[in-house]
Amino acid sequence: MSSKRKSLIPTLLLIMVVCVVGVVYLATFRTEDVQVVVRDLVARSFGEHVVIERIQVGFFPYPHLDLKNVSIQNPEQGTPVFQAKHVQLDLNFLSFVQDIPMPHALIIEHSVFNLRRDENGQWNYLNVLQGESPDQVEIGAWLLGRSLKLTNGTVHLEDQYRRESAFIIHAEDVELQVEQLVWDGPTEMLLSARFSEEGTGSMLSAYGTLQDIGGFLKDGNTPGRDSSPQFDVHTRMDLARETLVQCANFFDVHEVPIGFQGRTKVQGHLHFAPGIEGYDLSVSDLVVLTDSIDLNSEISVKGLWLPEPPTFSGQWSSAPVAIQHLPQLLPEGLIPSELSDAIHRQSVSGKIQAVSATFTGSSRKEASYTLKGKFQLSEGKLDFGPKLGAVKEMTCTITVGTDEIRFFDFHGQYEELPVTQGEGMIVFDEQGPWLTTEFGGRVSASKIIGLMQTIAGWHVPQRPEEALQGKAGSGLLMLRFAGPLKDPQAIAFQSAKYHPERIAMQLPGLRMILTQVEGIFAISENHLRFENVTGLYGDSDFHIQGTIDLEGESYTDDLRIQGHFSDRDLRTLLSVPALPTQEIISGRSQYLLMVAGQLRNPSVKGRISLQGLEIHLPGILSKPSSLAGNLDFHVRIDNKRQFTFDSMALSLPSIRFAGKGKFHYDQTLTFNASLTAEPIRFESLPPDLELFEKTISSGIMEGVVHLRGTGGDWRSWSKSGQVTLTDGVVNIEGIRSPISRVALQVKLAGHAAELKRLQWNLEKSQTQAKGFILTWDSRPNMKLSLTATRFDLDLLLPRDKQRSPLRELLETIANTAKVSAKLQFNRASYRNLKIRNLSGQLNMNKGIIRIDRIRGKADNGTIQGRVSVNLPVQQPAAVKTWFSINSIPLLTLEKTLLDTQALDKQLMTGLMTMDGALQGHGRNPLGVLPTLKGRLKLTIKDGRIKRGVVIPKILAIMNLPNMLRGKVDLEKDGYPFDRQSGTFAIADGQIVSTDMVMDGPVVKMTAAGQYNLVNDNLDVVTAVSPLGSYFKLLQEIPLVHLLLDDEEQGINLAMFSVKGPFRNPAIEPLAMESVAVGLKGFGKLALSILKNTITLPQKILFPDDNKEAGASSPEPQKQESEDTFMETY
Repeated sequence: MSSKRKSLIPTLLLIMVVCVVGVVYLATFRTEDVQVVVRDLVARSFGEHVVIERIQVGFFPYPHLDLKNVSIQNPEQGTPVFQAKHVQLDLNFLSFVQDIPMPHALIIEHSVFNLRRDENGQWNYLNVLQGESPDQVEIGAWLLGRSLKLTNGTVHLEDQYRRESAFIIHAEDVELQVEQLVWDGPTEMLLSARFSEEGTGSMLSAYGTLQDIGGFLKDGNTPGRDSSPQFDVHTRMDLARETLVQCANFFDVHEVPIGFQGRTKVQGHLHFAPGIEGYDLSVSDLVVLTDSIDLNSEISVKGLWLPEPPTFSGQWSSAPVAIQHLPQLLPEGLIPSELSDAIHRQSVSGKIQAVSATFTGSSRKEASYTLKGKFQLSEGKLDFGPKLGAVKEMTCTITVGTDEIRFFDFHGQYEELPVTQGEGMIVFDEQGPWLTTEFGGRVSASKIIGLMQTIAGWHVPQRPEEALQGKAGSGLLMLRFAGPLKDPQAIAFQSAKYHPERIAMQLPGLRMILTQVEGIFAISENHLRFENVTGLYGDSDFHIQGTIDLEGESYTDDLRIQGHFSDRDLRTLLSVPALPTQEIISGRSQYLLMVAGQLRNPSVKGRISLQGLEIHLPGILSKPSSLAGNLDFHVRIDNKRQFTFDSMALSLPSIRFAGKGKFHYDQTLTFNASLTAEPIRFESLPPDLELFEKTISSGIMEGVVHLRGTGGDWRSWSKSGQVTLTDGVVNIEGIRSPISRVALQVKLAGHAAELKRLQWNLEKSQTQAKGFILTWDSRPNMKLSLTATRFDLDLLLPRDKQRSPLRELLETIANTAKVSAKLQFNRASYRNLKIRNLSGQLNMNKGIIRIDRIRGKADNGTIQGRVSVNLPVQQPAAVKTWFSINSIPLLTLEKTLLDTQALDKQLMTGLMTMDGALQGHGRNPLGVLPTLKGRLKLTIKDGRIKRGVVIPKILAIMNLPNMLRGKVDLEKDGYPFDRQSGTFAIADGQIVSTDMVMDGPVVKMTAAGQYNLVNDNLDVVTAVSPLGSYFKLLQEIPLVHLLLDDEEQGINLAMFSVKGPFRNPAIEPLAMESVAVGLKGFGKLALSILKNTITLPQKILFPDDNKEAGASSPEPQKQESEDTFMETY
């Protein structure tokens, strides 16, 4: 406790001393002395130009001096540089004992600074601050190390240096606070002010560091670097447009935009310092907020306060700003005038945002401005003029380079096209900015044609490409435009690319639509290019590559179409009636088309691979799908649907058909064409290739055919040309043997054909034909001459219970054609029957074959007659015939008609004469025999019966061979006869004869009876009587008896009954008792015939003995002529 008291006593003593000293000082202090000292100090600092109205000294709460209404005059101009209503100098107690009282703080209130720089760069404040005499105290003595506070100040600045007109700026409410003013070092300060320019009320606030501010008090236009002032401050400004322009002009920054409207709020960090030349100003963390634009930036300005304009560089980002404001927001010259004009005309509009941008440059003549950076466009519009329209609601990213502007990530709306992607570029060259852009989006197939009509100018209504119709699907459409920005209406459509994605389209001239179309349609105003365009037409696919020139008449020279086609699509390929291809072609194959020329009348070269196609031309060609081949053609198509084939070739192994001609499709098909068949060697054809249904197996065929007609019915076409076949071998169905050595030469003229030569060999036949065939392509009407060096009639007759070899051929001809032919066969044969000079007249029509005036010679005899045959298709035939055979050796006919087994049982010789008529048909289930009907008259002369089943047995029963042994050898030489005759009536399957007679040197034999052809039953009665030199000898035969008639004339005879099968009948002699009682039926007829045969010579030699009988006999009936019979038959 005592220690604390001891330490407190000295402190109290010190305070008492200070109080005593203060009281003494105040008692002895004189205010007037202080005022004199202050005035003297001010005069030595500022000269005699300082006016202080009143000076007050105060001690509480601390010592200070109050200067009232202070004014500092410019010594040269006599105008005030500084005025202040109140200046307070804060002092300490020691200041009053010094010769020069120096304040430690300075407070200036309600001051006015009038600063002016003249044309020579001389500031008016320098005349005041710089001393006029060596003993003058500098202003630094007042301010150095002191704190400074300026309130309610006003600054009026006027600058005439290097300016045509004075720069004036006025600031009010200036507040400045400096904690410690350092003349040659850093000084921290806080400043705020309000710029008053016609009521704009711009505000400024700043805080930071001032460096070497003493340099402002030195003379010279450009302060030296070592003592040059600089500052590094954070600034906030709220400036009107006029104030902003004035601030820029003060720093000689004339490139600052003058287009800011309204107020501009700026904040950032400013660094102002000497540079290599002049002063440099850098602004970092700059934020500018205006009515037009908000941006963040960093700016560097070099070369301030030099005679030459400064150099700028900067980086910034901004909020979206209307493009129309850019010319006012950016330095003049940074935007080319052409682009500014486009912006002014609103050809280019929207909002643009600087994402990251830099610019450098100067307004110096040798320099220019450079803008680079990344920008974002929104709500944009790019107007191409009334023709091409405009892109609206556009957004994109823009990058600005040294000489170009690029933009990408396009989005927007162009006409009916929603833009989802795109890019572009603006290049600056001597002619001005040039725009090139490409953008697009998905567009439906139904709108693509109309859109391209608008954009590409496809306005000619009859262009084929405009008839395209999109049906379904969509694709990506990319459009390309280019042109000068100085005239947006000069921007032109350059090209477009459409990327369809499995769309459906309707092509003019096709019935079905194209589906699953993909690839690229490259479109320009004058070109349409197909790049790997693929799709389907029904089941057929296609691939298109090439270009169509749309300038003037649409034209192409490299359009290539290839793919695979299906037979089902051929019938719908053309929208007009065509050939019935579905009946001819089936399968799937490759094709290649090369299109050139105008699209209205293009030229098409093509190849169709036939491998994979099955071709069936009835009666002409049949090709399997596995067989290779090609169809090559060159066709020109005009706008009237006329197809002109300059060449066409069908190539198959060993076959080549070449042709040319014109085809016109309208409501019907009209054409005029020619077809040439190069020599075809049939033996070289592949086994699976059928030509003419393989009826020709060997030979060489060639020909030329010209076709002209309308419609799909080939029968109505006009045909001309010539076809030849040499050394051919023909196989016809139904003919078991091939027709060989066929030679054919046909000349076609319209619907008629001249058969110049037709020659063939069939088995033993060698035949030729020539003549004319009228309407050969519908119902042929043939007028021919048929000749043969040899002809086998066996070809016309059935064989082995089968139809004749030529039956089907004749049946077809008879039912489909009309034939009139003159027949002349040098040699004809039927088995052993040989006929010479056989002739006749052949007529065939409506299924009936008729041969008239048949004439021929066989051995020393003759044959004549006519025949009519009805040959319905696939039905039994019907035959009518009349014939006359004269003096034909019977043995020849027997060997011709009878088989070996029959010849072993029956054999007869002699000369046969036979006349008759016969008819029959095959419609009866029992065969032909029941249908036979007719009459035959038969005569055989000078013959012998060597073997038989009736007469030799009767003679054997009569023991005639034994009785004549040694005189006549019947077993060896046969039984001789002079004449055999008879008349036979055929009907209902029966052959009936009542006048069969055989005259011979030994016996006379007569017979009457019938033969059932169906049941093979013979029922005949014969009467035999010995004659001539053998009469007495034969009377001794037991079976020969004398028969007396009513006239008591006796006849020696024997009678027999013949019954049973024809080849083995039962023969029994008739008892004389039954003969004497009276015969009936065939027995009576046989006896009457025998009686008449024996007594007839006597009546002829002794007619008087027969007068009575002759008077009562009836007059002989006139014989019916054969022709009459045949007609009634």
